[in-house]
Amino acid sequence: MQLCRRYLSLCLLFIIGATSAACTQPASSTPVGSVAAQLTRGTAIYARDCATAQCHGVQGEGIRSGDGFRAWPLVGPEFTQRNPTAQVIFDVTRSGPEREMRALTDQEHYDAIAYELSLNGAQLAEPVTAANATAILSGAEAALPAPGTLFPPPGNATLIAGGEFTLPTSAEDQAWRLHVTQAALVSHIAGHPAPGGGRFLIVVFFLETKGAGPAAVTPADLALHTAAGDTLAPQPVALDFAVARFGQQTIEPGRGVSGHAVFVLPAGAAPASLRYASASVSLTDGQTP
Repeated sequence: MQLCRRYLSLCLLFIIGATSAACTQPASSTPVGSVAAQLTRGTAIYARDCATAQCHGVQGEGIRSGDGFRAWPLVGPEFTQRNPTAQVIFDVTRSGPEREMRALTDQEHYDAIAYELSLNGAQLAEPVTAANATAILSGAEAALPAPGTLFPPPGNATLIAGGEFTLPTSAEDQAWRLHVTQAALVSHIAGHPAPGGGRFLIVVFFLETKGAGPAAVTPADLALHTAAGDTLAPQPVALDFAVARFGQQTIEPGRGVSGHAVFVLPAGAAPASLRYASASVSLTDGQTP
């Protein structure tokens, strides 16, 4: 299974709220069972796909290249500090295009994450699922991220200090479930400021289909709405980030997709909501618009 990618160089490394009738927790059709049962399942996935000499080292120690890592460690403070919650890990692995990764169900990802967290000293009181992953720390060295930050840290973005988002938040319609997990305002990407004196907004989200069969997803159906009522399209900005940019693809039921999108906010504009097709999630108060 070739899941190693730049930044986390992934094999199988691996934020979601509900505040109204139309804003619900992600659903899962897979029985999870006990923590012990989840760790047993996760152990098999981890041993098969992650702790190998070709991926992250047989002990998850990472693979060095010069003074850094070609493949980041799966165990230790570097990992937990860069990936503070189970959901951050999930979004990184679920954004990859690799065929083997796409074949795993969402819950299988969380199963492997649970075992990985146990190796990092996390004490799980309940199995890791889509409903609680944002609140589960990745290990003893981790802390919940502050609003307006991004993890794993992008390599070429300058974040604007302070957060103005109440996250995570979720919504659904008849066709889709949309879960916004991270959002941050950025002044520069790759050393370049946002055009027109504005700001960049980076949003990380997870998208599931509610249909019975495969569904095509496309950035053309993704939009950011501002408080003034403007509609903005995602921009093809080269962000050096472990969560891949959301792109056109086909997803299966139970096998959603995570990704990031970059928007350019005009000067003085405030983000209000993210919309995919007709599913819309607020970025300011956790409510469905």
